[in-house]
Amino acid sequence: MTILLLDGDTLPALAITRSLGSRGIPVVVASHQQNPIAGYSRYASSVLDYPNPLLAPDSFVHWLEDQLAGHQYQLVIPATERTLVPIARHFHNSSHYYRIAAPDLDALETVLDKSRTALLARQCDAPLPASWDIANIAELRSALPEFSYPMVIKPGRSISDNSLRTPLSVRYAHSEEELIKVGTELLQHGHLVLQAYFSGIGKGIELIANRGEIVSAFQHQRLHEMPLSGGGSSYRKSVNVDPVLLEVSARLIKQLNWHGVAMVEFKQNPESGEFILIEINGRFWGSLPLAVAAGADFPYQLYQLYTAQPIETKQYRTEIYCRKLSSDLRWLEAVARKDADPRLVTTPGLGDAMKDLLKIFSPRHYFDAQSLSDLKPGLVDLWQIVRSYTDRLSGVYREKQFRNGIIKRSRYSLVSDRLSTASHILFLCYGNINRSAVAQALAEKKIPDTGQYFFKSAGFHPLGNRPADPRMVAIAAAEGVSMDHLRSSVLTTELTEWADIIFVMEADHIKQLATFSQAAADKALLLGGLLADQSAAEIPDPYNKPQPVYQSVYRTIDQCISGLSKLVC
Repeated sequence: MTILLLDGDTLPALAITRSLGSRGIPVVVASHQQNPIAGYSRYASSVLDYPNPLLAPDSFVHWLEDQLAGHQYQLVIPATERTLVPIARHFHNSSHYYRIAAPDLDALETVLDKSRTALLARQCDAPLPASWDIANIAELRSALPEFSYPMVIKPGRSISDNSLRTPLSVRYAHSEEELIKVGTELLQHGHLVLQAYFSGIGKGIELIANRGEIVSAFQHQRLHEMPLSGGGSSYRKSVNVDPVLLEVSARLIKQLNWHGVAMVEFKQNPESGEFILIEINGRFWGSLPLAVAAGADFPYQLYQLYTAQPIETKQYRTEIYCRKLSSDLRWLEAVARKDADPRLVTTPGLGDAMKDLLKIFSPRHYFDAQSLSDLKPGLVDLWQIVRSYTDRLSGVYREKQFRNGIIKRSRYSLVSDRLSTASHILFLCYGNINRSAVAQALAEKKIPDTGQYFFKSAGFHPLGNRPADPRMVAIAAAEGVSMDHLRSSVLTTELTEWADIIFVMEADHIKQLATFSQAAADKALLLGGLLADQSAAEIPDPYNKPQPVYQSVYRTIDQCISGLSKLVC
């Protein structure tokens, strides 16, 4: 009666191991990573490793074929889409499929694809925000007049369906230009679903279903998300099941004829009660440890479902809190830094954040990894957290040393010396539509064309021939500087060889230059080194920032080019 549990490097897999192992069911933990966290559990009977299912899906399914042929596993449980998708596609017509806790392939493909999920939602009267299916950049451009901002940009699948199997995430756009930029990037991986932004609280109906009928249900409410603008939950609580959300979920599950576990995710406005369907997760969810802690033991119920046993259901406890410590520490950092887009969310106050932290002393509080009854995984998780912070601190120190070195070498006096032998000057930033573009325009205006100095600008952005940012164009035009003739250029080795000196906006640009050649990086100085009365300064990217940021960046670059003019004229 041994269980083979995949994705053992995840916290949901740890929750499954503890649930089944504590009931005397042997669990073999497997992962593509070395030393998976679930393998440290006292309930893990052994640990196996397999090929990375994202990088080598064929090798992975062949490994599983060998396991099924050579071992009498009662059940195989894929804990994430990484393993679930290649398994379902490979084994759905196999005689082994009854031993794998996976839904019917067509139902799975429906919930994996956000366009098909949206169609299902309309069939089942599940509320959705205004949505657009976008297959290519032409469709995106033709639909632009219909959009209002912000827009939510959802990849059609969370993991791309091409050979790269790239994990993808939801993005946001606050302008037409940003939408085109992000859309162009994501369309390389597949189709998109664009949706109007909806403000609300994340809620999830977790369930187990037997051929389309919900047998057991649980509801959680998100309290913290990381990133703050929306992402995975780092802190949540159990609440009573909302009968309206449950009814919508039941219609979706019945239409799918779903078999197994799933989580139907909603977002609900706390004031109006209005809600929308976000997605359906056709596998175990990230907040599974909360459900188990509250008494909704979905791993054991799944085991009972697939072994033809009566499914035990009982009333779970509400107001139970569960925290993913590593993510919630990052959440606390983000709150302290106010690292959130104010156009999407209001950053919680630090006082409220500390009150939430004090709940760790409550008997109703649990952690995803840390457990007194199974100490080792929690200690490993703590060690990984400590190591990540020490690595970050040492990285911050190295970064500070690097930046200080760039600032020192970009001092005004040293820039003056370098300019004495330079005639070809290249201005460089990321996109070449704001900072480097306006630097070129200002240099062409302020420095007489005597045939001694030549100016170009470029960027690291992979798309060339883009016009300058309209907001920067307007600011420059008000000062009598035209940028209308400028189009973005993509940095090339030829450009770096043409330049005698390269003025960059940020120290990180010199790191990126080094990927072309060290010789190119050695030519680079901060444009902010031309500010004669102060230390060399980095010039931040104003793209998609408030208007005062654009104006400040323009003034700084104007001062820098005035400094350049004094040195060369």
